[in-house]
Amino acid sequence: MNVLRSQHAYGKDVQSGQDAGFSFTAIRSLEPTNVIMYLVTTFLLIGIIMIYSTSSAKVTDSAYSMNTVFLRHVMWVSIGIIGMLTMMRIDYHYLQKYHTAILIVALAGLVVVLIPEIGTVTYGARRWVRFGSYFGYQPSEFAKLAMIIFMSGYIAKNQEKMSTFARGFVVPIILVGVVSLLILKEPDFGTAMFISMISFVLIMVGGTRIVYVIFTMIASIPHVYQIMHNIPTYRHNRLLAFLDPWKDPMGIGYQIIQSWIALGSGGVVGLGMGESRQKMFFLPMSDNDFIFSIIGEEFGFIGTTCIIVMFALLTWQGIRVCKDAPDVFGFFLSLGITISLGLQAAINIAVVTGSIPTKGLPLPFISTGGSSILLSMLGIGILLNIAKQSGKIDVSASNIENHRSFVT
Repeated sequence: MNVLRSQHAYGKDVQSGQDAGFSFTAIRSLEPTNVIMYLVTTFLLIGIIMIYSTSSAKVTDSAYSMNTVFLRHVMWVSIGIIGMLTMMRIDYHYLQKYHTAILIVALAGLVVVLIPEIGTVTYGARRWVRFGSYFGYQPSEFAKLAMIIFMSGYIAKNQEKMSTFARGFVVPIILVGVVSLLILKEPDFGTAMFISMISFVLIMVGGTRIVYVIFTMIASIPHVYQIMHNIPTYRHNRLLAFLDPWKDPMGIGYQIIQSWIALGSGGVVGLGMGESRQKMFFLPMSDNDFIFSIIGEEFGFIGTTCIIVMFALLTWQGIRVCKDAPDVFGFFLSLGITISLGLQAAINIAVVTGSIPTKGLPLPFISTGGSSILLSMLGIGILLNIAKQSGKIDVSASNIENHRSFVT
């Protein structure tokens, strides 16, 4: 953090800060790198505790003596930590060099998963490539990070041309469309929309004229309308269930109602760790998409508020890394990763509270799901790598504002 490298901190001389009871070392401990590590470590510990809590009920009611869900989660957390430490030590500029190859690998994965002999159907969607009962790979999760890396590399390479229609809009939008269509084939509407949103944010900040985006959104309305009305009736009703889940409390509205019961039962301070009742087979996906509800039931309003505040802090620290990025690629890469993690957490929390339609997006670092944990940790590793190099300031990073063009 540049301000901490100067002779002043928050407008005061460092010596004065020491006299006031603060030390330079204490202030440095609040640098983005350290704060992000504190937050991610806390999230992982919370996730381990909550997965043990939710999965223990299933072990008790089954013939299995081992908590395989918990052990699998711990294994993926360990792999994720190794991945994060690895990305912290590999210069992120290598990602810029191979950003096109990374996107090609992601596209190949999205194609392979659609092959019936390879892709596994789960909950009506072909999203997984499985290797035995313990290992599974979800190509769409890798596609999230791959698109951020590609878009960042593309913008860094074409920053002088991002205001043009062809280079600044047509090429990126075609690639976003290809990735989204492949994911829609699974089908996974939520992830396709999520990747599109992140990509749009990056190209708009990168300099694409907003008028192009507005016209594209208007032109896509008939297509979205057609998609919504061509999907099976059950899926269509499930998307709209959040508007009035009580219309079908034992059907499409069941999951949202059970989530509300869990959150409401927790009250202010919660029922206590391990005391959730909704995890006893009442709330589906209690260890994955709806784990926030179980947190609310066991730790109450205070616990859920702490989770929200921590994700807000993580987003803020990511923005700090973004502002201090040493070059244009680092700026957009850290921006994309930060928005991705913050937005995914916000969407997950909105879903479990019934604020938006149900989407299959896990709560980062906390929910089960090996692909999600691994890719989230890889993203954090890249973010920390950028923060570590923030002292090597490239002039181009501070002049990004000059390359933006939001108007015609």
